[in-house]
Amino acid sequence: MTRVHTVHTHHRRHRHHRLAAIAATVVLAVTGGTVCVLPAAAATPPGTQESPQETVVPFPTAADVVGAGPSGFLSKTRGAIPEFRWTRYADGSSLVLPGTYALGGGSDLVVSGDRSTQASARLVEVRDMARPGTAPLVIYLDALGDGYYVVGLAGDHLLLARDENGNTVQYALTLDADVLAGGPQQPRKTAGGVQVDCWEPAEGGWADTRFVLYDCWIADERIPAKIFVDLVTGQSSWYPQADGEYAGPGAVSATHVAWRQTRVPGGDGIAVDRPGDATAYTWSQGGGHSSDPLYLVGDWLAYGQQAHIDTTARTGQPTVRPFTVQSIATGEKAVVLTAFSSAVSGPDGSLLVRGGTPDRGEGLYRISPRTDGGRPDVELVASTGQSTTVTVTGTTTPATLTGEQVADGVDFGWNLSRGDVRATLTLTHVASGARTFTSWDPAATTPRTLGWHWDGRDLGTEKPGPARGGAYEWTLTAAPDEGIGPELRLSGRITVNRPPAPHDFDGDGTADVFGREPGGLLRFFRSQSTAVGGPVRSLHWSQVGGGWQVYDRLETAGDIAGTTAPDVLARDTSGVLWLYQGTGNRDKPLSGRTRIGGGWQTYDRIAAGSDVTGDGRPDGLATDKAGVLWLYPGTGNASAPFSARKRVGGGWGIYNEVTAVGNLAGGPAGDLLARDKGGVLWLYLGKGDGTFAARTRVGGGWGGFLDLVGVGDANGDGRADLMAAITPTPTSHGVTFYSGTGDWKSPLKPGVKTDVTSWTNYDRIF
Repeated sequence: MTRVHTVHTHHRRHRHHRLAAIAATVVLAVTGGTVCVLPAAAATPPGTQESPQETVVPFPTAADVVGAGPSGFLSKTRGAIPEFRWTRYADGSSLVLPGTYALGGGSDLVVSGDRSTQASARLVEVRDMARPGTAPLVIYLDALGDGYYVVGLAGDHLLLARDENGNTVQYALTLDADVLAGGPQQPRKTAGGVQVDCWEPAEGGWADTRFVLYDCWIADERIPAKIFVDLVTGQSSWYPQADGEYAGPGAVSATHVAWRQTRVPGGDGIAVDRPGDATAYTWSQGGGHSSDPLYLVGDWLAYGQQAHIDTTARTGQPTVRPFTVQSIATGEKAVVLTAFSSAVSGPDGSLLVRGGTPDRGEGLYRISPRTDGGRPDVELVASTGQSTTVTVTGTTTPATLTGEQVADGVDFGWNLSRGDVRATLTLTHVASGARTFTSWDPAATTPRTLGWHWDGRDLGTEKPGPARGGAYEWTLTAAPDEGIGPELRLSGRITVNRPPAPHDFDGDGTADVFGREPGGLLRFFRSQSTAVGGPVRSLHWSQVGGGWQVYDRLETAGDIAGTTAPDVLARDTSGVLWLYQGTGNRDKPLSGRTRIGGGWQTYDRIAAGSDVTGDGRPDGLATDKAGVLWLYPGTGNASAPFSARKRVGGGWGIYNEVTAVGNLAGGPAGDLLARDKGGVLWLYLGKGDGTFAARTRVGGGWGGFLDLVGVGDANGDGRADLMAAITPTPTSHGVTFYSGTGDWKSPLKPGVKTDVTSWTNYDRIF
């Protein structure tokens, strides 16, 4: 085959924009080197498109359009094994085609193959869908020559390609009446060769019933170029790209060739040309995104974002832009569809688009050029019967929950108007920002109920314990699988109410403790019960920070500052007492310190966290060096958390550990545990008036513990519990858990060693 190049280099300008290509007219000699002249405005052969139908035929849901001719259209369902169906405009009757792929291309011809992909097929069947019942034409690709594979269909032209000397060369086989009747099958070269490597663009309007636009590399320099080919005459126009410029998705029609042009001096835009005409120009006024497919309808460009393909990373919901037509001559724009998922060239220069409008719903729309060059006509030719919008017809979402209700699990539900939606639910704990996601794929059921069960576990953690208290926000997004309609977005709030607990620093209903290392590093330990009434185990630990070696007394004090989270008291070596308010945030459980006052060096033991006065507020207790026990009633005021002290009584100098344990033994108020120097543990039942009943012996052998920590109800049985930290050695450390019984005669069950403090070499647990 002889290629005759007639090259004309132009410096074309339009509206001060530079043409980002060198237009070259190249003739591919089809017979004997005859030079053919490409007309300035080549016309498509007269079509036989039927007149618009008054009755709209059905379009399959969850499907795209992949071909359209005068008598009907070809659709393809989404999924691993797609269904290809031809539907007639006249009566809505349809035929499911055999095989796993099929091609259409602006005519009533449909091509299907014997393999899962068109590139791997070794035989193809060609059906004329305007003549139902006619036996298909079988084409054996290997009989045409070595290495042919199918790349597309343009009207009655089967587009083929094969590798030749390392370059991809493009061919076309015209499926005329003679070929369809069993005559000779002879592909002819359309683009590519020894120094030209061409492939078809991946998407967009790169072919119609007669014209094709190829992407190519030219010569050894690998110059990128667009090559426009007239499949009837063999005429071609080449558009090499200048250095640093990039040609994106393109489109062809009977009158124009266009492609997206990026990285040009005038800015990204669209290059448009009339092949064979000297009035080409670039156009940088809008035109959608640089990656959007491009189409042509007469003298109008058409573009939009394929909604079901371009999805956001976080939610998987379609991100869409409307389908727009734009005049090449004037720049006038008009939105014709809310969005689209697919489009194909149809007969007579029309464009068939799977899309939707708010008033006419979802389906297949024909966009047709007008003879006067005005805005293209838009007509609904097939409908899915669905609105473009998703609506909610009912909801089941809670508003307020107790901790016990959350522990039993929470059910959410939304009734939707349609089932073929992709939906995502986000549940967020407002205070911490912790969240969880769940999603639903499309379903065939319409209407549809989306249901989700929250198991009551914490959000956003590797080892989730019970859910934290406070406000939660849920957000539901749902959009049609086709991506045609707008995204539905609903949101609401629920509140999980958990009463304040003396050692629950993060609001999840479990006991937390702090451990200080000898160097002053403070760690925060979360625990969880293994079963109601059973022992506890470590759930997670984190670092609070350093510098805590300046304190010689550390005590968890319950909520003495009047918020909902417990607080910490710390006495420095000069006798100043400091308050660290709890934040309720496990990532930063304590706020900055506030000075309560000096003179606390007179006390050798400090205890806090029990309500011993019966007013609902935790109180402070301290024993001085003379053995007198003093009560500091709680105020609930962060700036002055205690009122003036009251003397409880003397004789407390015999104890080397005093701890407030809450209502440990079933009495009317908070209790105290006191350990004497012989290692015997004693229980003091609170009377509720700031005084205590006579002591009761709990048992001996408690001298080996460094700290006794009243943690409140740590195992969910409604009774206060105790954690006892042993004095760490190089080979031994840890915490023993004592579950409360609620019986003052025997207030504690036998201890169980736990891993609450993990491996920490602590010198204080509180």
